[in-house]
Formats: sequence, C-alpha cells, structure tokens
Amino acid sequence: MLRVTFKFVMDLLSPNKLAFCALLAGAVTLANVTSHLRSMRDATDFRASGRLVRVLGEQRKTYQFSMRAKAVGGLLKIFCEVTDPAPARVRLLLESYADGRATIRTGHAGDAAPAELPFARWGERMLDTDFSFEDLMESQFVWRNQTLGDESMFGARPSVVLKSTPGPQDRTHYASVTSWLDREIFYPLREEKVVKGSGEVKEFVFFGLRQSKGIWSASQIECKIRGKAGSTLFIVTRGTEKARSDERAFDPALLVRP
Repeated sequence: MLRVTFKFVMDLLSPNKLAFCALLAGAVTLANVTSHLRSMRDATDFRASGRLVRVLGEQRKTYQFSMRAKAVGGLLKIFCEVTDPAPARVRLLLESYADGRATIRTGHAGDAAPAELPFARWGERMLDTDFSFEDLMESQFVWRNQTLGDESMFGARPSVVLKSTPGPQDRTHYASVTSWLDREIFYPLREEKVVKGSGEVKEFVFFGLRQSKGIWSASQIECKIRGKAGSTLFIVTRGTEKARSDERAFDPALLVRP
C-alpha cells in the first residue's frame, strides 16, 4: 500500500515497456495507467515499521506497528502487527487476490487459533484510528471498473485522476475511490473513498514521497473523515525495499505464536 516500482530494464516488447515509453511521450491512457498500477502491485516486497497516531485537538494516542508485504502470482499478502501499547496488541494477515477475492485473519499471542475477520467488520476502525482494516489492502486498483478523468494540479504537482468502482466480485465497503496520481511516477498524492450506504467520505493525503532502490514510497499518510474532528497519521520510520521475504513470513500460525 506504500510503494511503487519502476523497471527501467525491461524487455523491449513487454507491455510494461511499451506503456512506460508511451508515458514518456506524453500519452496518458487508461490502459497505460492501470497496467502500470497493477505492475507496481505485483512488484510489492517490503518491510516497514512506524506508528499510527490518532490526533484529536491537543490529544494524541500512539500505536507502534510493524508490517511486511509481498505479492506472488497475483496474490498480495500483508502481515501487520501492533506491538504497543500492550492492551492494543494484535496481529493481522491480509490476503488480496487480483480477481477481487480477499481474506483478513487476526490473532493474538497465545490464542488457540487465528480467527477470520467477518467481511461485515472490514469497514470498522482499526483500534480507534480513522483507518479501517480494509484500508491496509488498497485493493481499488484491481477493481473491475476504472475511469480516467482529466489531468489536474495537486498543489504544485501535475496529476491524473482515476476513479475506481467495484464490480460484484470485489469485496469492499467502498462505493468508489478517486485517486489523484502523480503525473510522472503514478504514486498516489490524494485519495477520496466513499463508503457504501452512508456516503461518508474518507480523505487520504500522502506526504514525503521518496525513492530508494527504484521504489517510491510515502513517509506519512494522513486519513481524515470529512466533516468529523480529528485525523490519523500513518508514519513510517524505518523500511526495507526489496525485502525478499519468503512464504514463512506469512504463515498464519504466526498470528498466534507466543
């Protein structure tokens, strides 16, 4: 959910190479954008740690977390652990398929077995932050329906606007997600997610874009619910690109390991 990869050395006739050349030539098409976003997803392989900070007026509540993610064969796996404070400790294993299927499992050290989080709870706040469990997956770029809007400016950055809406197979509590993507690197600058039924709008702004080993990431993401007080900061303090995690790092048994 926090990175983007450019493959500068690619086969001359590969779709990604052709798409990248088209972007350099100034042509931005829906096919180019969605192909690039999906290739970024397929290249996911990182470890990160940091903190979630819930801000409400002068009050701040902080949670420490660590996470790792890897995509293999179209399946994106994310293992996230809240490590502090002790009462909030929880482990999550999220699996998102390219065809819209997804699962979320949870566990605590010493539990008898992991538990699957019911889909009805995916839209709930994670702990008491503004991020939902589903927000960790950022699955909107593989949804069935994608619409490319006009180019615009986001601050000083030229951007392209992509609206994503789910198909019947896509498991989500969002009716749509509109993303403002940097015109050159196609990394999100801003997102607006509309919740099904209530119409509530969640706003995400990405700060501190940086590149390391050819991989783009944001050092901070702010989430705010429109019309409500407070916000939550997702702050990455350490990270490793191209972490080369193996399957053992995403073993469901780790959710309950003492």
